[in-house]
Amino acid sequence: MKISMIFFLSFLLAVAIAIMMDLMIGMSLFMSITNLKNPFWVMTLPEYVILFMMLAIMFTPTMSSFFKQRKQTQTSKKP
Repeated sequence: MKISMIFFLSFLLAVAIAIMMDLMIGMSLFMSITNLKNPFWVMTLPEYVILFMMLAIMFTPTMSSFFKQRKQTQTSKKP
């Protein structure tokens, strides 16, 4: 879970930096957010598949370890 939180916080920081850079050059907030969404509007199906595979590679090990630890704690609590 720590890795997921670090990933999420770094993602938020990158988005915040991108928005701040756009705001500093004089764009509106709406235009800045639109610029962040544009790459996803023009993606093709293989690019979406690669994106979801990369996200799965990132989150699958952390989720599996979380559920594994949860299962171990539940079995140790049972009499």
